[in-house]
Amino acid sequence: MKKILKGILLLSVIALVYNYFIKADAEVVYGINFDGIQIDPIDMHLHTGTWEALTEPYKERYSERVPKAFRFLISTLLSSGLKTEGLLKQIDNAGIRRAGIFAVYSPDTTGIASNEFLYEQIKDHPDRMFGFYSIRTDHWNLNSEEELKKLEADLIKYQGKGIKLAHAHQQMRLDDKRFDGIYDISERLGKPLYIHTGTSPNPYTRMEPPYVDPLYLEESIKKYPGAIFIMGHSGYDSFLVKLTYLDSCIELAKKYENVYIEPGALGSRKASEILPIYLKRMKEEGIIDRVIYGSDGPQFPGYTASHLNNMIDAMEEVGYTGLEMKAVLESNFERVFDL
Repeated sequence: MKKILKGILLLSVIALVYNYFIKADAEVVYGINFDGIQIDPIDMHLHTGTWEALTEPYKERYSERVPKAFRFLISTLLSSGLKTEGLLKQIDNAGIRRAGIFAVYSPDTTGIASNEFLYEQIKDHPDRMFGFYSIRTDHWNLNSEEELKKLEADLIKYQGKGIKLAHAHQQMRLDDKRFDGIYDISERLGKPLYIHTGTSPNPYTRMEPPYVDPLYLEESIKKYPGAIFIMGHSGYDSFLVKLTYLDSCIELAKKYENVYIEPGALGSRKASEILPIYLKRMKEEGIIDRVIYGSDGPQFPGYTASHLNNMIDAMEEVGYTGLEMKAVLESNFERVFDL
């Protein structure tokens, strides 16, 4: 009897994960209507990858989210959920039609999802998934010219929408001028930069202010006024669950026209108490037109949808109008990325 019950439980878990990660509703309804305004949300911040390409410490941290009895399923389910069909069905289940998908080069912290791998996942769905390509920086003093040439070639060849950087994960100080060549490419090609700001609980990420406080990036922002800098996570301190560097993001957005802010992970259950505070600040500071929605998904079954729902609920709670909600969830991205 115990074996039968364990088998039923295992099948139930597989079915549940399949429904969230793999299966989409037969008829997908995209968008929402709020206050008489039709909104077609865009999630600019989703990840692709494989279990094998993650670092061992990150695998251990990820495994903590799954009951021990079912951890043998992780590699298969995660890889399925982060590839083409899994990503499409994740956003379908959230009612999201369009999303940005990130490449990642963080060999010391989370792992690698190469530009080539990203392109293979999204190439057949250019109207639904937009590529944000990245660059290796772990041997910068030896091969920076080669890596810069590759980034530029990849952006052109793959028709990338933008560039993804994570200084804390890639062990890069935000004020290190050796990396200005990346911002130069952004400006010349007109490819906005998504830059991770704030701390991360992932293993071996840098926590010191020069790696996480966007104010350290100010000189480069001034130097490249034609490059658009999107402050990922809005300086959210996910290690302490505080808006530690939000003031820095706001200061830069109000000071420079080429600075935007993204609230990835602020719609998670972990940050639920500070999300309304964050959204109220955006409204009070008059910078709703600088906020571009992203979730940092998929992460786990249902996250992409729950993050969006939590964001919408919090916007309604703090008094966003339909047009303000549309700006954050759709219009600002369309304007910045010329859709």
